[in-house]
Amino acid sequence: MDHSEYREALDAYKQERLPVVLTAAEAMDLLGVGKNTMYRLLKSGELPAVRIGHSWRLTLEAVEYFLCNRS
Repeated sequence: MDHSEYREALDAYKQERLPVVLTAAEAMDLLGVGKNTMYRLLKSGELPAVRIGHSWRLTLEAVEYFLCNRS
């Protein structure tokens, strides 16, 4: 996927009124990345998130920022 396709996917998710807080699985779908890549981004801090118990939670804004600023 190129940047414009990611932007279209993000806009489609927004139209569905995504919750402000996403699970790692929801963010994976939105970013189009696999499980290993997602957890690498989370653990490295490249994609800001918090752990609640054994689960990761991310804000929609963090995902948008990541999409707009990645190379």
